[in-house]
Amino acid sequence: MNSRRTAFLTAVAVAGVSASLVLAGCGPQPGTPAAASDVAVSGTGERTTALTVPASSMPPSGAPASSSVPASKVPASSAKHGSPALKTYTFPDGHISFAYPETWTVRTVQPPAGLPGVEAIVADTEGNDLLTLANGVTAGCAGGPVSRRVLDQTAAPGMTAPNGVEPSFGFVAEDYGNGEAYFMGLTDPRSLKEGEGVSSWCNLIPTANGGLFTRVHFNEPGFPNRGAAKAWLATDQYAQLKALLLSLNYA
Repeated sequence: MNSRRTAFLTAVAVAGVSASLVLAGCGPQPGTPAAASDVAVSGTGERTTALTVPASSMPPSGAPASSSVPASKVPASSAKHGSPALKTYTFPDGHISFAYPETWTVRTVQPPAGLPGVEAIVADTEGNDLLTLANGVTAGCAGGPVSRRVLDQTAAPGMTAPNGVEPSFGFVAEDYGNGEAYFMGLTDPRSLKEGEGVSSWCNLIPTANGGLFTRVHFNEPGFPNRGAAKAWLATDQYAQLKALLLSLNYA
């Protein structure tokens, strides 16, 4: 996905966050996080199985299907099951917490020596990293114009910024002129403006202890077409990731 953004990304200034986040503050991102050093696995949480089905079962859209396998695949049945039992992860400083399915894992990754901030990486039962969150980040985003379609959005009052701005959960498709990229996480409402020429996605929001970064991991392409992305909205995997992000709370 980075190749789609080379001409547009003007700056991502990140102080106090590990190298795996420096290139991922806004705009298209790699499908898997960079290998991290000094990994400490939390003692809470186990794992669950991601919902998958062959790409051939995905609904068509106006765009031609890609031969690549998407990161998030739609299950044969889109019916949601009962809510899973949950555990709570709290970052080491005690401020930001979130709820996640008890069969998923959360591992804590320390940034390079001397840099503030802590990453929490959420994975499924097969060890697939689904989501990265970073707490205590000081950062800023700047990007070029894109065409955006918002597929889902919901207010996230638990992470209201010190200036009173209420961030939102969002799942969007952005077109950089040579194909779509997909983004999902918490963001400033300005990153959910639809249309042509809007500023590209930024998944960093201010908090009282620096900032919070959230990124759901998608490979390239994330989906073979927009119809497949919309179908993913009806899956358990999507519902669980959305619920996790909306459970984020700053105390």
